[in-house]
Amino acid sequence: MSVKIKICGLTREADADAVNVAMPDFAGFVFYEKSRRCLTAEKARAIRSRLDPRIHAVGVFVNMPPEKIAELANSVPLDIAQLHGEESAEDIENLRKLCPDLKIWKAARVGDGFDPKSLEKYKIADRLLLDAYVEGYGGKGKRIEDERLRGIDLSAIMLAGGLNAGNIADAVERYSPYGVDVSSGAETDGLKDAEKIKKIVNIIRSIK
Repeated sequence: MSVKIKICGLTREADADAVNVAMPDFAGFVFYEKSRRCLTAEKARAIRSRLDPRIHAVGVFVNMPPEKIAELANSVPLDIAQLHGEESAEDIENLRKLCPDLKIWKAARVGDGFDPKSLEKYKIADRLLLDAYVEGYGGKGKRIEDERLRGIDLSAIMLAGGLNAGNIADAVERYSPYGVDVSSGAETDGLKDAEKIKKIVNIIRSIK
């Protein structure tokens, strides 16, 4: 099975045009108010409307009430909700009741003291995503230290954190994840770079 690709943090309609050319599997929209990539519902709808329908729209949320996530998921609309904070299994259950057709991903931050067994409590999610621990929840270009991933089967897990065209092939070949999630690694001067997006997608698609 080919490795899935998510380009996260679209902020402009031109970013939708760029991913439409490169054709990753997923495009991410951030709804975390402390992120420089945070979108209003109106802006997210405008970008989403330009997105190729074959690309799944992922909303990224941090400790947002399920009711608010459901409202955004329906209005944008979104295919997947990625919960990137301290959400509980109960929060996931509540969101699923509100949006039965919405896929739910749960991100876990890997840092000091990370215990792979802690992932068990999120089995209720449709998919897990591992990201490097940073203050302020992701998007800082920091990689997960290799020793923290040893012994973890990533075949059903999205891998994030500091991935770019220079290291993404090595990460895929080393860990064989279900997919990779790229944000700052596809940017120049804080904005999505169409050529970097295309290069990253082409690198992944070329891996056999």
